[in-house]
Amino acid sequence: MILVLASIIAVFLAGSTCGIFAMLVIGIHAEERRAAQGRTDSSRCGAVSRHFLKTQTGADVRDRVPAGR
Repeated sequence: MILVLASIIAVFLAGSTCGIFAMLVIGIHAEERRAAQGRTDSSRCGAVSRHFLKTQTGADVRDRVPAGR
């Protein structure tokens, strides 16, 4: 009985995780389509996803050249 209950909980948690990931991917895709069409109206979630997509990694950051003063 405990094994059946543990299996049900594991399936529920796996489904929840996949569902959350799918909603995130769908939301980012919808925001990209909205931005590609030139519409500026956006939600808070859209603003966060744009910020997340624009975030640079350490490899992308250019070294700053000091000003010659």
